[in-house]
Amino acid sequence: MKIDRIEVRFVEAKLDEPFGWSQRWTDTRSVVVLKVFTDDGVVGWGETYGSQDTVAGIASIARTVIGEDPANISQIWHKIHRATYQSHGYAGVAVMAASAIDTALHDIVGKTTGKPVAEVMGGRLHDSIAVYATGLYYIDNYALKPHLEEAVGYVEQGFTGMKMKVGALSLKEDADRIKATREAIGSDVRLMFDANESYDPSTALTFANMVVDQDITWFEEPCASRDFVGNKLVQEKSPIPISGGESLSTRWEFAPRLAERTFDIIQPDTCGVGGPSELHRVGLMAQAFGIKFNPHFWGTGISFAAAVHTLAVQPIGQIGQTNIPYQNESVLEFDQTPHPIRENLTESFFTQKNSRVEVPIAPGLGIEIDESVLERFTVGEVAVVDTLVPSQPFY
Repeated sequence: MKIDRIEVRFVEAKLDEPFGWSQRWTDTRSVVVLKVFTDDGVVGWGETYGSQDTVAGIASIARTVIGEDPANISQIWHKIHRATYQSHGYAGVAVMAASAIDTALHDIVGKTTGKPVAEVMGGRLHDSIAVYATGLYYIDNYALKPHLEEAVGYVEQGFTGMKMKVGALSLKEDADRIKATREAIGSDVRLMFDANESYDPSTALTFANMVVDQDITWFEEPCASRDFVGNKLVQEKSPIPISGGESLSTRWEFAPRLAERTFDIIQPDTCGVGGPSELHRVGLMAQAFGIKFNPHFWGTGISFAAAVHTLAVQPIGQIGQTNIPYQNESVLEFDQTPHPIRENLTESFFTQKNSRVEVPIAPGLGIEIDESVLERFTVGEVAVVDTLVPSQPFY
């Protein structure tokens, strides 16, 4: 069996109402979707982030894997990495392509062997994955009432944790929103907040001390994502655990962050770290360093399924007789914000019960794609890759 053709497309949907975070507001949601075909007619699905402008770059990387045996997942991953290694080139479009291709290859191997991806990756350790609700963005001109109604809604749905946004308003205004949220959801529900890189270290520490009495589980991305000195300073002095790493790629970018303990919790994203293969490697590294591993998610059912399967093979952090989410068991971000593509692309999208999602047992990723949804939301031309472009040897 060989990889015969790859289609790369940018899909984007308009939102009914915009929402915002510390950096900006948006009225669209988008992803880049890859469809990988084999000469035996098996299809695998992958996705990553990007724009209409990155489709050509992702397609150019995809050309290096035409003709390869999709079962050679690790070999193909390292072929892409070696071909784009110089000048840190792999950390851009290359790792986005590798992430989506790696996901699709796991899907193909699972389908051809009749195994779910977790079994392809070595066998599940967990039958379900702990999740928390991500939402609570700024909406309706920063109105508090709908924010609190949303938070209470997550509690009523059974979520045991949720994450909100900070950083767009004054420290006092955002601190007041955190206090109001805590009061609304009660003391038994985990509460986290995400600044999306909006603070310098001293401001981040001031804010952490303003809300430490609200029983916060973590403070996400306090400083610029690659301001490692600044993030480390906050990590050392903050009374609240610090998380980050959603924009970092591959084990090589995470290795120094783990060694220096830049973050108490790392949050790699399947779509940007290098796919399920690299997400798993980084997860094992985090376990070895005693750092919590709670992956980021912002895509559709394709990458969510990939993350769920990967966490199914992730051992608990500190070994003990009981798996305890947030303590020694990883928790996965479960985006609840509006996303017309995510809500319609897979049938059906994952549901949680008691803040856990079942690991799919069907072959491959365990999802079915509604291709009419892809067609409806595709922007621009679909790049079709069916010709091999040789890369340098990598053995």
